[in-house]
Amino acid sequence: MSVTTRSVPVQVTRRGNVGSGTVPYARKKIQRALGLGREPMTHAHVVLEWRRDPAIERPALAEATVDVDGTIVRATSVAPTMVEAVDDLEGRLRRQLVQLEGRTRTRHRWTALASEHEWRHGDLPRRRAAHFPRPAESREVVRRKSFTSAPMTVDEAAYEMDLLDHDFFVYTDVDTGKPALVHRLDSGGYGIQGAAPQPGSTPRATIVQEPAPPILTDDEARARLDADDEPFVFYLDEATGEGRVIYLRYDGQYGIVTERAEPRP
Repeated sequence: MSVTTRSVPVQVTRRGNVGSGTVPYARKKIQRALGLGREPMTHAHVVLEWRRDPAIERPALAEATVDVDGTIVRATSVAPTMVEAVDDLEGRLRRQLVQLEGRTRTRHRWTALASEHEWRHGDLPRRRAAHFPRPAESREVVRRKSFTSAPMTVDEAAYEMDLLDHDFFVYTDVDTGKPALVHRLDSGGYGIQGAAPQPGSTPRATIVQEPAPPILTDDEARARLDADDEPFVFYLDEATGEGRVIYLRYDGQYGIVTERAEPRP
């Protein structure tokens, strides 16, 4: 069966030792995935990165970011070879686009998501990109990101996390007005901090209610991250009360994400 592809501009960026022949292959695969979407798409950006650390089993990283009628959809894949990473990226992006359409039909209800091949949350776990084994004493915060969003339910936050293909998502809970976080569990399903699932929901994925986020300074959060050997720590900033996540980047350095609640009218 043939697939009709739409003409969506696909920009491809290479980082590291990525052969130029991979660019047209990646562009063709991503355009094929975009052809299955129904919503207007204005642009797609693909990053192909080869990480040189010989200790990393899956050094090929492929990431696609697509603007779908104003909504950002992202998919990420890591693999032993770049061709494998691009092939997996195509499949992940297809599912992200299907999930976006399912979200529109079900009004942000992860419990009733209809999708291709009965796919639903937890059926397609994403492999985390291995980080460079940088000693803790030499790590620095090299990226800080702040954003403001309207309050969300847990369901909406989980959808946003999946559309962006992230491992965690920090947001403001609509019921409490306080910072909250949803994240993927290694065993499958989701962990929740600072919020609770909506009453009466029957989620298809396993949900684990975790302790409330601690109140910490950035230095204390960094020390906890190093001591616990976890990929991230969610905490409330001691000075401002804002929700923050300090996480370990793939290059072995730190990043910090801050969520600021949208001012109420």
